[in-house]
Amino acid sequence: METRKLTEIAILIAVATALEAITTLMPFLRMPYGGSVSLGMLPIFIIAFRHGVKDGLIAGFIFGVINFMLGGFWIHWASIVFDYTLAFTFIGFAGIFKKTAWTNNIHFALGIFFGGFLRYVVHSIAGVIFWSDYAGDFNPYFYSFIVYNLPYMAGSILLCIIVGLLIKKRIPYSKSA
Repeated sequence: METRKLTEIAILIAVATALEAITTLMPFLRMPYGGSVSLGMLPIFIIAFRHGVKDGLIAGFIFGVINFMLGGFWIHWASIVFDYTLAFTFIGFAGIFKKTAWTNNIHFALGIFFGGFLRYVVHSIAGVIFWSDYAGDFNPYFYSFIVYNLPYMAGSILLCIIVGLLIKKRIPYSKSA
């Protein structure tokens, strides 16, 4: 059973990476210094809902590392930690809704919102700490939390909720998974 779970997680991380890569082909969905409206988080949410917080956190971490390796933006080594490893890892906290996400659409959506919101907060904190020079005349908090990170993260979360709810019935699950 462990081999099956690892294989499933690896495949879903690959799907997440492919969805993220497709977004890079559409410049109108990308922000200038990183971040984009993307479905890339959805497979990580599926992992978290199927296997729980721990596996969701590990999958999110791996997804973040792969994202960085495939073209990450960074200004300081610690910005890599915040924007890639921590932010993407936190998507896995959606797994707290594991027991009810498959049977309750509201919990499914709340799990996606929760994991996506945590990622947004980490990106925004990184923006204040590391990217504030790019804020221009804006207050760095306003720029990072509202102007830069909110549009693409809200779009990604909303897109993941909509598509996730549309495909949810086709995703196999079991109470023991």
